[in-house]
Amino acid sequence: MTFLSTDLRDTRHAPAYSLPDAAHYLRMPVATLRSWLSGRWYPAGGKKRRSQRLIRLDDPTGKYLSFINLVEAHVLAGIRRHHGVKLPKVRRALEYVQRHFDVERPLIDQAFQTDGLDLFVEQYGHLINASREGQ
Repeated sequence: MTFLSTDLRDTRHAPAYSLPDAAHYLRMPVATLRSWLSGRWYPAGGKKRRSQRLIRLDDPTGKYLSFINLVEAHVLAGIRRHHGVKLPKVRRALEYVQRHFDVERPLIDQAFQTDGLDLFVEQYGHLINASREGQ
């Protein structure tokens, strides 16, 4: 595997961790991490649909996680495990922040707050409920 020099590429984005290694470091099941990285199939109205991924891999081959991906997964695990926010609300909050604040990596670039039910972001001194599309 070859990487660009550090002058041309931020090494934090370099693919470095296999899925099993990353899951081990994060102390989570491989299947959970895989679903966050690639989405999950679920039944919807008699059809199967795939949910959107929560974390975009930096590796163009889709096999390895970068350090940034590892940090994103760590933040997501904290939101889920320690704060108990349900995945559909996390998904809505991440999509809302990406759309309305033009943030590519909300888990890294945005400071979220929670009440254990929803995720909030602060904008111009006001808390916005990102899990409920800004309500």
